[in-house]
Amino acid sequence: MDDYILSMLVFMVGATTSVYYPQVNFEFDNDPDPILRRKKNIKNARKVLMPARKWMMPGFPKYNEYGQCCVTGVQLTGLGPDAFDKPLLDPDTLAPGEGGKTLFTKFFADVTGKPKAFVALMGVDTGSPLRSSYCPELLQLYWLFSQWKLQEEDEHMNERSSFLWRKKRIKMVPKQIDTTERPSPNLVQELEPFFQKCLEHEGKGVQINQYQNSITGEVDLTTITLDLRVMRLAENAVALSDSTPSEAR
Repeated sequence: MDDYILSMLVFMVGATTSVYYPQVNFEFDNDPDPILRRKKNIKNARKVLMPARKWMMPGFPKYNEYGQCCVTGVQLTGLGPDAFDKPLLDPDTLAPGEGGKTLFTKFFADVTGKPKAFVALMGVDTGSPLRSSYCPELLQLYWLFSQWKLQEEDEHMNERSSFLWRKKRIKMVPKQIDTTERPSPNLVQELEPFFQKCLEHEGKGVQINQYQNSITGEVDLTTITLDLRVMRLAENAVALSDSTPSEAR
C-alpha cells in the first residue's frame, strides 16, 4: 500500500507521459421519468464498473495490482499529472460541480490533504476490497453511481417514514447529534508520544490515515500502518551511505 501511495505521488508531480483518453462504453439513459432514469443509470453503471474476472475463474479479479485499473488493466501511474485532476460532475445535470473538488481530492486525499489509496470493491459497492482501482473516466462514473445510490436511499427512507405515519401513526424523528467538542479519552493522551513519533517517521515505513466524522467534524478514526520492509530498506540505505567513503578522503 505504501508503494502505491508513493507511486501516486510520483504520478501527480513528475509524470511526463502523454495524456490518456480512454473510451468508456456507457450511455446515460434518457427516460423522462427521473426516478426510472436514475434506476436504469445505476443498473448500467454497475455493469460497466464491475471488475474484470479471470477467464474460467469468475470469482477472481483479472486485474488486481496496486496502481492498476480493475476493469481495463491500465497502469494508472503512467497516465500523466492531469489525469485525475477533473472536476466532479453533478449527478443530476452532469455539469462540473461547484466547490473545486476533483477526482483526486475526493478519492486520493484524506481530510488533511495527505495522499491515500482508493481501491475498488469486488461487487462495485459491495464485496471484498481489491488492490486495484479505476481509471479516471470509470472513477468519474463511480462517483456518479455512488451519488445516485445515495439519492435512491434517501428517497426510500422518506417513503418508509411516510408509510409508517399513514399506517401506524409512527413518526420517525432524526436523532439529534451532539456536536459540542468533547475531551479526548485518557488513553489518547497516553498514546500521544507514540503518535508524534509516528508523525516524525511518516513515509519511512510508517503510514498514518486519519478519518473525519462527517457529522461531528471530529477526527475519530486513525489507523497507523508499520511496514517493516520499508523500514529495513531505509536503514540499509542509511548504512550504505555512512559506509561509503567521501570524495574528500
